[in-house]
Amino acid sequence: MEVLLKTLANRKVRIGILFLLVVAGVCAWLAWKWGGDLGVLKEVWTQLNDYLVEKPGVLFLALVFLPGLPIPMSALFFTAGVVWREDPLMAVSLSMLATTLNLTWTYWLAAGPARRLVEKLLASSSIRIPDLPRGDHFRLILVLKLTPGIPFFFQNYLLGFLRAPFMIYLPMSIVCNGIVGTGVILSGVGVGGGNLKWAIWGISIIALGVVFTQLVRSGLAKRKLRLE
Repeated sequence: MEVLLKTLANRKVRIGILFLLVVAGVCAWLAWKWGGDLGVLKEVWTQLNDYLVEKPGVLFLALVFLPGLPIPMSALFFTAGVVWREDPLMAVSLSMLATTLNLTWTYWLAAGPARRLVEKLLASSSIRIPDLPRGDHFRLILVLKLTPGIPFFFQNYLLGFLRAPFMIYLPMSIVCNGIVGTGVILSGVGVGGGNLKWAIWGISIIALGVVFTQLVRSGLAKRKLRLE
């Protein structure tokens, strides 16, 4: 509890919470301005939800490929929780499997074709893509995965482009992205099914993920100071 309170006292965390409140306020204002159109939006969502429930493969493929684009991963996770709310374990399992596949194809796309293309473009110049020192791989993955604000797709492409060791990148990414992701999915399960228990579990896991992130980042900062 003490660690959680210290985390909430962090200035960046407070700014993030304030930002979410502002976004929620804007959404509420837009909903009020649209008035009667909310019924249309609800109908569209109901049809989409029914379609995805009947064709879970479509949502699974969306979770595999859409995070490779500038699309918020949290929105996709929340949607998965709402659509697959009848089976929370399946919602988490399929979402994490899809995330693993996404982490894999985005990494190898950047490490292979994308990097070779850039290398060809730079061949006639003196500029070369730097090779990271072996001891920096672990730290780079943690920094990219645990720094707020860095888009999910950018993390994966950059780590692939720099060729961080895949066998280190993949498990670390699953852990770093999966903790908060699981919380978001369970929050969607709770909201979609009107089940307070799952919503509380989701929020609790998200809070755990925030604390984990702060602890790791603090450890990295202290280690850097010792090395200096």
